Amino acid sequence: LRVRMTSRCVLLLLCLVAAAAAFGQWMQFGRPKGGFVNGPLHLSSKDATTLFPGQTLNTFSQKFDHFDPLDMKRWDQRYYLNEKYKNKDLSGDQDIIFLMIGGEGEEPPKWSGDENVQIMQFAAYFGATVFDLEHRFFGPSRPINDLKTESLRLLTMEQALADLAYFITSMNQQHKYENPKWITFGGSYPGALSAMFRSRYPELTAGAVASSAPLNFKLDFYDYADVVQSVLFQTEITNDANKTCDELVRSAISQMQQLSLTVEGREQLNKQMHVDPPFDDNTVKQDINNFFGNVFNIFQGMIQYTYDGRNDVSKKYSTARQACDIMNQGGDLIDNIWALAKFEADKVDGDPIESFANNYTSDMEFYKQTDYDVMGEGAASYKGWYWLSCNEMGYLQTTDGDSIFGSTIPINLFFDMCTDMFGPGINASFVRDGNKAVVASWNGVDDFDATNLCLPNGMFDPWSALGYYKADKERNILPVVIEGAAHCSDMYPVYDGEPAALPAARAQIKDFLSGIIYDSDHKRKDSSSSLSIMMLIASSLVAMLF
Repeated sequence: LRVRMTSRCVLLLLCLVAAAAAFGQWMQFGRPKGGFVNGPLHLSSKDATTLFPGQTLNTFSQKFDHFDPLDMKRWDQRYYLNEKYKNKDLSGDQDIIFLMIGGEGEEPPKWSGDENVQIMQFAAYFGATVFDLEHRFFGPSRPINDLKTESLRLLTMEQALADLAYFITSMNQQHKYENPKWITFGGSYPGALSAMFRSRYPELTAGAVASSAPLNFKLDFYDYADVVQSVLFQTEITNDANKTCDELVRSAISQMQQLSLTVEGREQLNKQMHVDPPFDDNTVKQDINNFFGNVFNIFQGMIQYTYDGRNDVSKKYSTARQACDIMNQGGDLIDNIWALAKFEADKVDGDPIESFANNYTSDMEFYKQTDYDVMGEGAASYKGWYWLSCNEMGYLQTTDGDSIFGSTIPINLFFDMCTDMFGPGINASFVRDGNKAVVASWNGVDDFDATNLCLPNGMFDPWSALGYYKADKERNILPVVIEGAAHCSDMYPVYDGEPAALPAARAQIKDFLSGIIYDSDHKRKDSSSSLSIMMLIASSLVAMLF
């Protein structure tokens, strides 16, 4: 079996591509299949779409272009609603509404249905209604039913934030909420949107939880590799050479980089890494950069969700422990990287491989397509994510820093991808200018303007390098640092053997929510206090009768 393992402009999803272009690598530059928090990971399509008790899937008539007052067009945006836990006693006799923000992929029902995920745990405690809004241009929520570059100009963070604002205003009217307290939730890119929404539309929400939110829109995101190196260094191993795990990886990458410089060396790589199609006389620098991008993908897939409670895969297989044990198994280090690639494809992706696919040209030809249905949901979502990165966000995961991965993945590889996917106008200057404009608009992480904001980050998460950590009691900004945990770790179900810092982190988030939900006029009435009041009333009635 063969899996396409091509370097991607940045990160994400389950690719059900056309028959002639089957691909399915688990991790693509930090973005896994299914999205940052939604990856199905061996779930059947039924598991990924079946509704939970109390949950409904609905459509909402959304504005086409929020920033063109003359544009009256509308489109159907999907959202989930679950009122299962709505309880005025628990909510302090007020409408408490949690809004999960959908991200760069089709939104699954679990975030507003699965009672084990943390947002639903909080909803049960606070008596909250839960909504979950799918992101424009992802899943069936399509303002335009194609992925042409001119259409994708409506796929921006500002449009997504305006979608949320119009949705909240409309739901307030539709459900006749009186003085509701909306609180947004999101993880990874949607985590950034959650924080940004609190800044851009503060009057519409009471607060926000922004998990693993990359609020520093850094163009050259070489810091990702630095965090991967740190996690590998902290994963203890023993060997006769007395080398740490990160040193083994550095040695392997250095050997591969040296081999890539000569025809004979590339032939050796073909043999040891089973490169398909193999390097040959027509190999150019771009092919080699793409190859090292694919190698980097292996380590991204093993580290980004290490020890998360996402599922059995993240608990047992896509972990730093597994990666280091395989790199430390003795023998040739390049052979060990191939063994790690096979392990990840089998245990993490669930799709065993016998070759290491590396065909930049054919992959870019595939991504030039603009038809959702031809590309399939997964590949279409990847392309939408690439557009967000090329157009404004950046997050280009290079190895331009001084990490164990060497100078193997230059930023020019990403600029080439942006041009090859979206046309000659989407070039290096376009990408740089768009990113500069976003950084200027949001003041980066130096002066983020918001209040009532909780920002959890796992320190084993490479994305934590772009997080916000400035605590501010006056503005009620609460960073929550979770040692030994990874990407969006605070959002997943509790499990035995989870990172030791997670229970305390969840308690901090819960306390933060209590602080913005309850006040002197809105106090929680738990079941025991309600029962006591009922018994007191009953006793009084009895006394009056006798």
